[in-house]
Amino acid sequence: MTHRRILITRQLSIILVAALGASTTLHAQQVRPAGSSTERTLTALENQWAQGVIRRDAAIIKRLVAPRWIYSDESGTMNREQGIAAFTNGPDTVVTAGNDSMRVVSYGGTAVVTGILWMRGHGASGPFDRRYRYTDTWMRLDGRWQCIASQDYLLPETGR
Repeated sequence: MTHRRILITRQLSIILVAALGASTTLHAQQVRPAGSSTERTLTALENQWAQGVIRRDAAIIKRLVAPRWIYSDESGTMNREQGIAAFTNGPDTVVTAGNDSMRVVSYGGTAVVTGILWMRGHGASGPFDRRYRYTDTWMRLDGRWQCIASQDYLLPETGR
């Protein structure tokens, strides 16, 4: 491998690790995995994460996120424990949710998953119907895919 290719590969790795992504992926309706083995695997993991959030099952999310996972949303940045608590102990009850427009871009042992999460439920303010754009960065660590960084933001209401 030439010096230039090594430099470009390192730069891509730095960019991917720096990318923050979020998966407040609450999911009752499964998104069918398509494409490569990596795409199918990561789509399935995103769906497992969603089920963990709906069930408020911290063990599922702990299995999916890396020990130094970073989560970021409009309220700020959280470490692993804070992010897991935000997903499983929040005041809202999600009744149904799913992913739209999921896309997986793989760079060998690292991949980025983007999509739009929609969720419906109820909270202290009454019923809600929300959509979030998210980015999750996954890396193969210890022989399995683990999410290393997540970022999401609430999309403006569109009158749905």
